Amino acid sequence: MEWWLIFAIFSQAISALTVFIDKYVLVAKTGIRSPYALSFYTAALGGAALLLLPFGVVHMPTGEALIAGVVSSIAYVFSLILLYHTLRMLSATNVVPITASAGAIVTGLLAVFFLAQDLPLSSMPAFVLLTIGTLCVYCFCFPRTLLFMALASGALVGVSAFATKIAFSNSPDFFTGLFWLLITNVVVAALMILPFKWKEVTRSYGESSHGAKWLVLASKALGGGAFFLTAIAIQQGNVSVVSALGGLQ
Repeated sequence: MEWWLIFAIFSQAISALTVFIDKYVLVAKTGIRSPYALSFYTAALGGAALLLLPFGVVHMPTGEALIAGVVSSIAYVFSLILLYHTLRMLSATNVVPITASAGAIVTGLLAVFFLAQDLPLSSMPAFVLLTIGTLCVYCFCFPRTLLFMALASGALVGVSAFATKIAFSNSPDFFTGLFWLLITNVVVAALMILPFKWKEVTRSYGESSHGAKWLVLASKALGGGAFFLTAIAIQQGNVSVVSALGGLQ
């Protein structure tokens, strides 16, 4: 088994844990109950990438990589908002199969049309089985609005994964690509959420308990580890297969 595949599998295991922590934080009386606030804090903690600067491993991005990073971040932030809205209303085990399946389908379609070498015919049966198997876990009990939100969240995850692959393909090295992806997450979240939901973001933080804040920090630290492993897998492997493995959650 190739290393990028192992990294992808471990990243999904970690992501599954973060989803359940996020679910608890969203519904707990003393948690951060606003999907917008939790989305902002999730993206904003990507600012930890600034710690890479003193090591001299970060270089200026190419124009193509920066544009792809912005597209990835916009899709990522919107996907978080929709995901957290659905998680507030439904169990994680109902939401994840839909988002994972939608993400895998969108990533696969984009890869087939724009990255023909990403999903060779030999990998197609595994991709199809992973995607269909994940969808079969769905309980078919969603209200239509929540079903649409879950599908949209997953589709945006697929767009983000594809744009991430493009960003890495146009970056001079891995750490440069990773740094600018994380920084664009912070900037896009600030521009998309704070001007419209500033009071909600600050109020949610102020009303949450210290325990909830620490849970969010722990969840996002784990999420950062999952993002790092996923980034390696996407850079070195097939983004379609990496996305399809979301069903392991």
